[in-house]
Amino acid sequence: MAAPRIRLAAADDLPRLPDIELAAAALFPEGDLPALLRLVSTPEAALAAAQREGRLWVAEHGGEVAGFALASRKGACGYLDEMDVHPDHGRRGIGRALVGTVQGWARAGGLRTLSLTTFAHLPWNAPFYASMGFRRLEDSELCPLLSEALAAQRAAGLRQRVAMRQTL
Repeated sequence: MAAPRIRLAAADDLPRLPDIELAAAALFPEGDLPALLRLVSTPEAALAAAQREGRLWVAEHGGEVAGFALASRKGACGYLDEMDVHPDHGRRGIGRALVGTVQGWARAGGLRTLSLTTFAHLPWNAPFYASMGFRRLEDSELCPLLSEALAAQRAAGLRQRVAMRQTL
């Protein structure tokens, strides 16, 4: 099996990304991801801005775009805002390769930490990120940005969300 090819997203990749995001969302139990949220994807303008700013990557596998990762930064802190792999391409190391690319971006950019929010109990969420060096944060360790993100996610109906961070 060929390894995925990770590269910066091009503008012509953008139309494929919502399909990947929605297909990945369908894997979540409805108790974790309410039905309405299964129909929502990252706004096109946000993807386009990330693409222009060099903080959106795609994974190619089997000749097609199979996943993507979106990151951002605030000061010396990086954030993995989104990472999705189409279920047709799952369990092939694509998610691991995408996260590794974002980790490399953060290190190369001189960032001190890389943080994210995820589900605590799903094996392809918090346990996956822990295997890549992320640590679950206690409420007392949350920066305002992560605290606000978790509060907004909970208000939207997402349950069992946690923040994780990796020191780079």
